This record gives sequence, structure tokens and C-alpha cells, in this order.
Amino acid sequence: MTGTIINAFSVIIGSSIGLVMGSHLAERYKSIVINAISLVTLLIGLKLSLEVKSIFLVLISLILGGLLGEFISLEGLIERLGDYVSKKVQKGDVVNAFMSASLLFCVGPMSILGSIQDGLKGDYSILLLKSALDGVSSLFLASSLGIGVFFSFITILIYQGSLTLFASALSGIFSDIKIANNFYATGGILLIGIGFNLLGLTKIKTINYIFALVLIVIFSKFGGVL
Repeated sequence: MTGTIINAFSVIIGSSIGLVMGSHLAERYKSIVINAISLVTLLIGLKLSLEVKSIFLVLISLILGGLLGEFISLEGLIERLGDYVSKKVQKGDVVNAFMSASLLFCVGPMSILGSIQDGLKGDYSILLLKSALDGVSSLFLASSLGIGVFFSFITILIYQGSLTLFASALSGIFSDIKIANNFYATGGILLIGIGFNLLGLTKIKTINYIFALVLIVIFSKFGGVL
């Protein structure tokens, strides 16, 4: 739970600064911080991806997971939900600002993979990166949307905390080195995609590939020597 607690505090601190400073924030500083976080995201993604035990199973999981996500248009659904909430948000609208921030902070591979890694290994490095991103984002969001952004830390605690506890309960499955390493390698590839997206180099629909994290566990468990 350490990573989730840090993540929640990053939003509390970031949104608090945003509420106090308001329009005095310089947008150009945001890109400097985001670029630094993006490069470290690529580094962690590369490190995790090199743990792979079966490149073939990872490839199949990513292809099938991506096709499934595209078929149900997962990213499109999330974007439409985000657009709907954004249209409802006005400065001072606490409930909708809360919903908008919660959606931004809790939907995505970093939230899921980071929480699971924290629960399985006690490694919250991914959530630390996410905390930095969320802290910066909450700062600028709170300055424009108001105090509703501040309270989104509650959603982070509940959502990511639940994922961490769930992963901890399933730690027996990941005692198999092949399953664990293939899982982290698949997540690492998604992180590389996120890093490229953050740098503006690509527009990979990483959320559509989230099903690959489930498929790689299944395939690694029953995939034999592949």
C-alpha cells in the first residue's frame, strides 16, 4: 500500500499548491517535469521488459489483448466518458471536478500495473512515477477546476489500494518465475509505450492493451515450453 499512499499524498500536495497559486502557475514548467518523468518511465519499462522468459507468449498476449481492447473500443469508451465529464465541469463544480480528476488518475496501465507490482513485490517504483505525474497534473487541474480535484485522492486510495490487496492475495500464482517475469515484461512494454506517448513521439492506445496483462498470466501458466 506504500505506493498508493504516496500517490494519494502527491495529489493532496499538488492540488493544494494549485488551489493556492491558481493562475500564477507557468505552463512551461510542466513540460520539463513531464519529459523527465517520461524518460524514467522508459527506463523502468525497458528494465521490466528485459525480464521476459517467452517473447512469443508476450507477443501473442499483446496482439490478442490489443485486438480485444480495440474491438470493444476501450480507449474510446474512456475518452467519451472523460469528454462527458469535462463538458459538465465548471469552475467551482466540486462533484464533477472530483469525477474528472478521479478518472484521469485511476484509468490506465500505470495505475493497474503499479498497484499489482506493489502488492506482489512491495516494489512501488511505477507508482512513484505515477505519483509525480499525478502531482503535476493535479496542480494544474486544481488551479482551473477547483477543490474537487483535491478530493480525488480518496478514489486513488480505494481503487489502487484494492488492486494492491487483490494482487497480494494472488501472490502464490506469481511464485512461478516464468509467469511473474512474462507478466512484468508485458507491463514493461506498455510502460515504454506510455513513455513514448508522454514525449509526444507516438499515440499508442496503451489502455487497449490492458487485457494483455491477464492473457500473459493464462498463457504462461498453460503455455508449456512456448
